[in-house]
Amino acid sequence: MTTTVWLARHGETGWAAEDRYNGRADTELSDPGRWQAGQLALRLSGEPIAAVYCSSLQRCVDTASIVAERHGLSPELVSELVEVDYGAWDGMLRTEIVAQYPELYAAWTADPASVLPPGGESGYSVLARAVSALYRIVAAHAGQSVLVVAHKAVNRLLLCDLLSMPPRLYRARIGQLPCALNRIEWRGKEPMVTLMNDTSHYRCGEDE
Repeated sequence: MTTTVWLARHGETGWAAEDRYNGRADTELSDPGRWQAGQLALRLSGEPIAAVYCSSLQRCVDTASIVAERHGLSPELVSELVEVDYGAWDGMLRTEIVAQYPELYAAWTADPASVLPPGGESGYSVLARAVSALYRIVAAHAGQSVLVVAHKAVNRLLLCDLLSMPPRLYRARIGQLPCALNRIEWRGKEPMVTLMNDTSHYRCGEDE
């Protein structure tokens, strides 16, 4: 019996395109982001998705809804899957953060699991809540396939945990492009990551 979690990142937002840090600010998908979500829906249209879960932030809700519609489902919102809280950095350009917080940004870049942005949240805190939510979903859908739509940092931290990698490496070692797709399979107690940061669905429908 195999339990499969398709773990996806939401589609692009305007802030992401501008290289702004986007944590708890409730931004919406851009037009390219909606297209990416549509391509993800095409990619998963033939999969037996039993349920769809997502972060409660709008960019995830919209992405998940576009995919869920093809399966006659509605996404269930999970607050523990919301993005890391960037505090004072939320909405700032990367260049602005580097200029205003050079020492803190350097320390955070070296260990984003332990170091917090001003008024923000550590990677360890995100990991604790997100792992709990993921395993609750897995336990509720033994032998089924489900879709979970979350965020860049959340997905990277979850993948670090699943691969037994130090959480401080989540930004350095794991990529998550907009609407990237990951697959985790449980055939017993141990999970196996069988797909990561895949965006081949951007090309779905090209030959039709």
